[in-house]
Amino acid sequence: MKYFLASTLIAATLFACKEKNAGPVRLDIPINQKINALIKEANAATDDNKKAALFGEASELLTDKGDYHQAMQIARLGERANPTQKQCLTSIAEVQLAEGKIAEAAITLKDVLQRHGEHGRAHFVQGNMLASKGDYAGALKSYATAEKAKFKDSRVLLNTGNVNLRAKKNADAAKAYARAVAEYPDLPEAYLGAGIASRQANLKPAAKKYFEKYLTLAPNASQADRVKLWLKAL
Repeated sequence: MKYFLASTLIAATLFACKEKNAGPVRLDIPINQKINALIKEANAATDDNKKAALFGEASELLTDKGDYHQAMQIARLGERANPTQKQCLTSIAEVQLAEGKIAEAAITLKDVLQRHGEHGRAHFVQGNMLASKGDYAGALKSYATAEKAKFKDSRVLLNTGNVNLRAKKNADAAKAYARAVAEYPDLPEAYLGAGIASRQANLKPAAKKYFEKYLTLAPNASQADRVKLWLKAL
Protein backbone atom coordinates (compact mmCIF):
# COMPACT_ATOMS: atom_id res chain seq x y z
CA MET A 1 0.00 0.00 0.00
CA LYS A 2 2.86 2.41 0.76
CA TYR A 3 4.27 1.80 -2.71
CA PHE A 4 0.88 2.44 -4.30
CA LEU A 5 0.42 5.71 -2.44
CA ALA A 6 3.90 6.91 -3.29
CA SER A 7 3.69 6.24 -6.99
CA THR A 8 0.15 7.56 -7.22
CA LEU A 9 1.13 10.82 -5.52
CA ILE A 10 3.48 11.80 -8.32
CA ALA A 11 1.71 10.09 -11.21
CA ALA A 12 -0.72 12.95 -11.78
CA THR A 13 2.14 15.43 -11.87
CA LEU A 14 4.35 13.47 -14.21
CA PHE A 15 1.87 11.92 -16.63
CA ALA A 16 -0.19 14.96 -17.57
CA CYS A 17 -0.29 13.73 -21.16
CA LYS A 18 -2.85 11.06 -20.37
CA GLU A 19 -5.18 13.31 -18.42
CA LYS A 20 -8.07 14.95 -20.25
CA ASN A 21 -8.03 18.00 -17.99
CA ALA A 22 -4.49 18.81 -16.97
CA GLY A 23 -5.44 21.92 -15.04
CA PRO A 24 -5.71 25.60 -15.92
CA VAL A 25 -3.57 27.07 -18.66
CA ARG A 26 -0.57 28.87 -17.22
CA LEU A 27 -0.54 32.62 -17.79
CA ASP A 28 3.05 32.72 -18.98
CA ILE A 29 3.34 36.02 -20.85
CA PRO A 30 6.71 35.36 -22.58
CA ILE A 31 5.53 31.97 -23.84
CA ASN A 32 2.22 33.41 -24.99
CA GLN A 33 4.03 36.16 -26.84
CA LYS A 34 6.28 33.62 -28.54
CA ILE A 35 3.30 31.48 -29.52
CA ASN A 36 1.48 34.48 -30.99
CA ALA A 37 4.58 35.53 -32.92
CA LEU A 38 5.03 32.02 -34.35
CA ILE A 39 1.38 31.82 -35.42
CA LYS A 40 1.55 35.26 -37.01
CA GLU A 41 4.71 34.33 -38.92
CA ALA A 42 3.20 31.00 -39.99
CA ASN A 43 0.07 32.68 -41.34
CA ALA A 44 2.23 35.05 -43.37
CA ALA A 45 4.57 32.35 -44.70
CA THR A 46 4.24 31.44 -48.38
CA ASP A 47 6.40 28.29 -48.19
CA ASP A 48 4.33 25.34 -46.95
CA ASN A 49 7.25 23.61 -45.21
CA LYS A 50 8.14 26.78 -43.30
CA LYS A 51 4.48 27.38 -42.47
CA ALA A 52 4.12 23.83 -41.09
CA ALA A 53 7.33 24.08 -39.07
CA LEU A 54 6.23 27.35 -37.46
CA PHE A 55 2.80 25.96 -36.64
CA GLY A 56 4.51 22.84 -35.27
CA GLU A 57 6.71 24.85 -32.92
CA ALA A 58 3.71 26.83 -31.71
CA SER A 59 1.69 23.65 -31.14
CA GLU A 60 4.44 22.19 -28.96
CA LEU A 61 4.48 25.27 -26.77
CA LEU A 62 0.71 25.13 -26.49
CA THR A 63 0.79 21.51 -25.34
CA ASP A 64 3.51 22.37 -22.83
CA LYS A 65 1.26 25.00 -21.24
CA GLY A 66 -1.77 22.70 -21.27
CA ASP A 67 -3.83 24.44 -23.95
CA TYR A 68 -4.70 21.24 -25.77
CA HIS A 69 -7.64 22.63 -27.72
CA GLN A 70 -5.64 25.35 -29.42
CA ALA A 71 -2.62 23.04 -29.75
CA MET A 72 -4.72 20.65 -31.84
CA GLN A 73 -6.10 23.47 -33.97
CA ILE A 74 -2.64 24.85 -34.71
CA ALA A 75 -1.13 21.40 -35.30
CA ARG A 76 -3.89 20.58 -37.79
CA LEU A 77 -3.15 23.82 -39.67
CA GLY A 78 0.47 22.78 -39.91
CA GLU A 79 -0.46 19.26 -40.97
CA ARG A 80 -2.59 20.75 -43.72
CA ALA A 81 0.45 22.63 -45.04
CA ASN A 82 2.74 19.60 -44.69
CA PRO A 83 1.12 16.25 -43.76
CA THR A 84 4.46 14.80 -42.61
CA GLN A 85 5.65 17.66 -40.37
CA LYS A 86 7.09 15.96 -37.28
CA GLN A 87 6.23 18.58 -34.65
CA CYS A 88 2.63 18.88 -35.84
CA LEU A 89 2.12 15.11 -35.86
CA THR A 90 3.69 14.74 -32.42
CA SER A 91 1.50 17.50 -30.99
CA ILE A 92 -1.57 15.80 -32.45
CA ALA A 93 -0.56 12.53 -30.76
CA GLU A 94 0.10 14.36 -27.50
CA VAL A 95 -3.35 15.93 -27.50
CA GLN A 96 -4.98 12.62 -28.42
CA LEU A 97 -3.22 11.01 -25.47
CA ALA A 98 -4.29 13.84 -23.16
CA GLU A 99 -7.87 13.25 -24.25
CA GLY A 100 -7.62 9.53 -23.55
CA LYS A 101 -7.73 8.56 -27.22
CA ILE A 102 -5.02 5.94 -26.83
CA ALA A 103 -5.66 4.03 -30.07
CA GLU A 104 -5.64 7.22 -32.13
CA ALA A 105 -2.46 8.43 -30.43
CA ALA A 106 -0.78 5.10 -31.17
CA ILE A 107 -1.59 5.39 -34.87
CA THR A 108 -0.33 8.98 -35.05
CA LEU A 109 2.88 8.09 -33.21
CA LYS A 110 3.50 5.13 -35.49
CA ASP A 111 3.20 7.48 -38.46
CA VAL A 112 5.54 10.14 -37.10
CA LEU A 113 8.16 7.66 -35.88
CA GLN A 114 8.19 5.78 -39.17
CA ARG A 115 8.89 9.06 -40.93
CA HIS A 116 11.02 10.75 -38.26
CA GLY A 117 12.63 8.12 -36.08
CA GLU A 118 15.08 10.70 -34.77
CA HIS A 119 12.42 12.96 -33.27
CA GLY A 120 13.00 12.80 -29.53
CA ARG A 121 9.74 14.36 -28.44
CA ALA A 122 7.78 11.71 -30.33
CA HIS A 123 9.65 8.99 -28.43
CA PHE A 124 8.86 10.81 -25.18
CA VAL A 125 5.14 10.93 -25.99
CA GLN A 126 5.27 7.27 -26.97
CA GLY A 127 6.81 6.54 -23.57
CA ASN A 128 3.91 8.30 -21.86
CA MET A 129 1.43 6.33 -23.93
CA LEU A 130 3.10 3.01 -23.08
CA ALA A 131 3.27 3.93 -19.40
CA SER A 132 -0.45 4.71 -19.41
CA LYS A 133 -1.03 1.16 -20.69
CA GLY A 134 1.18 -0.41 -18.04
CA ASP A 135 4.00 -1.29 -20.46
CA TYR A 136 6.74 -0.05 -18.18
CA ALA A 137 9.62 -1.73 -20.02
CA GLY A 138 8.47 -0.20 -23.28
CA ALA A 139 8.02 3.22 -21.68
CA LEU A 140 11.53 3.19 -20.23
CA LYS A 141 12.97 2.20 -23.59
CA SER A 142 11.15 5.09 -25.27
CA TYR A 143 12.35 7.59 -22.67
CA ALA A 144 15.93 6.39 -23.14
CA THR A 145 15.57 6.77 -26.90
CA ALA A 146 14.19 10.28 -26.43
CA GLU A 147 17.28 11.22 -24.45
CA LYS A 148 19.60 9.71 -27.05
CA ALA A 149 17.78 11.81 -29.65
CA LYS A 150 18.72 14.93 -27.62
CA PHE A 151 15.24 15.67 -26.27
CA LYS A 152 16.15 17.76 -23.23
CA ASP A 153 13.18 18.04 -20.90
CA SER A 154 12.86 17.49 -17.16
CA ARG A 155 9.78 15.33 -17.75
CA VAL A 156 11.92 12.61 -19.32
CA LEU A 157 13.82 12.09 -16.07
CA LEU A 158 10.76 12.56 -13.86
CA ASN A 159 8.69 10.08 -15.83
CA THR A 160 11.60 7.64 -15.97
CA GLY A 161 11.77 7.78 -12.20
CA ASN A 162 8.02 7.38 -11.80
CA VAL A 163 7.83 4.40 -14.15
CA ASN A 164 10.71 2.73 -12.32
CA LEU A 165 8.85 3.26 -9.05
CA ARG A 166 5.75 1.68 -10.53
CA ALA A 167 7.87 -1.22 -11.75
CA LYS A 168 9.33 -1.51 -8.22
CA LYS A 169 12.82 -0.68 -9.46
CA ASN A 170 13.64 1.67 -6.62
CA ALA A 171 17.37 1.90 -7.32
CA ASP A 172 16.80 2.88 -10.94
CA ALA A 173 14.12 5.36 -9.85
CA ALA A 174 16.57 6.95 -7.40
CA LYS A 175 19.17 7.34 -10.16
CA ALA A 176 16.68 9.06 -12.47
CA TYR A 177 15.52 11.46 -9.78
CA ALA A 178 19.10 12.17 -8.69
CA ARG A 179 19.85 13.20 -12.27
CA ALA A 180 16.73 15.38 -12.28
CA VAL A 181 17.85 17.09 -9.07
CA ALA A 182 21.31 17.69 -10.51
CA GLU A 183 20.12 18.99 -13.88
CA TYR A 184 17.05 20.90 -12.64
CA PRO A 185 17.91 22.04 -9.10
CA ASP A 186 14.91 24.36 -8.81
CA LEU A 187 12.32 21.76 -9.81
CA PRO A 188 10.20 20.68 -6.81
CA GLU A 189 8.99 17.46 -8.48
CA ALA A 190 12.57 16.24 -8.77
CA TYR A 191 13.02 16.41 -4.99
CA LEU A 192 9.61 14.86 -4.38
CA GLY A 193 10.47 11.89 -6.57
CA ALA A 194 13.95 11.56 -5.07
CA GLY A 195 12.45 11.64 -1.59
CA ILE A 196 9.90 8.97 -2.42
CA ALA A 197 12.53 6.72 -4.01
CA SER A 198 14.83 7.16 -0.99
CA ARG A 199 11.94 6.45 1.38
CA GLN A 200 11.08 3.29 -0.52
CA ALA A 201 14.71 2.17 -0.22
CA ASN A 202 14.66 2.99 3.53
CA LEU A 203 17.33 5.66 3.06
CA LYS A 204 15.87 7.92 5.71
CA PRO A 205 18.52 10.69 5.85
CA ALA A 206 18.38 11.12 2.08
CA ALA A 207 14.58 11.05 2.06
CA LYS A 208 14.49 13.69 4.80
CA LYS A 209 16.85 15.96 2.86
CA TYR A 210 14.86 15.67 -0.36
CA PHE A 211 11.46 16.14 1.28
CA GLU A 212 12.65 19.21 3.18
CA LYS A 213 13.98 20.73 -0.03
CA TYR A 214 10.69 19.96 -1.77
CA LEU A 215 8.74 21.77 0.93
CA THR A 216 11.11 24.73 0.68
CA LEU A 217 10.49 25.00 -3.06
CA ALA A 218 6.76 24.18 -2.97
CA PRO A 219 5.38 24.91 0.52
CA ASN A 220 1.80 25.30 -0.70
CA ALA A 221 1.68 22.37 -3.11
CA SER A 222 -1.24 19.96 -2.88
CA GLN A 223 1.19 17.19 -1.85
CA ALA A 224 2.83 19.27 0.90
CA ASP A 225 0.69 18.01 3.81
CA ARG A 226 1.33 14.38 2.92
CA VAL A 227 5.06 15.00 2.59
CA LYS A 228 5.04 16.64 6.05
CA LEU A 229 3.45 13.48 7.46
CA TRP A 230 6.11 11.36 5.81
CA LEU A 231 8.81 13.57 7.33
CA LYS A 232 7.38 13.09 10.80
CA ALA A 233 7.42 9.33 10.30
CA LEU A 234 11.08 9.16 9.22
